[in-house]
Amino acid sequence: MRTSDPHPVTLSVRVTAHWANGWLLRAFARPFLVVDGVERPVRWAEPAEVEAAGDVVRLGAGVRYRRADPLGGCEPETLELGGAEPPREVELRNGFLNHTPFRVVRRR
Repeated sequence: MRTSDPHPVTLSVRVTAHWANGWLLRAFARPFLVVDGVERPVRWAEPAEVEAAGDVVRLGAGVRYRRADPLGGCEPETLELGGAEPPREVELRNGFLNHTPFRVVRRR
């Protein structure tokens, strides 16, 4: 928990697809956001509000082509929220190839 700030940090997180394979993912796959091990469905490129109570949060994203498929492309990263200006907006995007994991590509 934050000792100097008792209020959680609210992040606006977007899951986007790389331009090279985005057409395939947007047409056939459903994106999911994983926050501290908890998975939830999201919509492509639309912001999802995430509350983080501590100084760090484990954040990842992945896709499923069918409901029963395992979550693909998800390798959560640790995001530091401490400091004078913690990030408020985060974007996760996959790489050039479909199987490339989603990574944090923008923090503001």
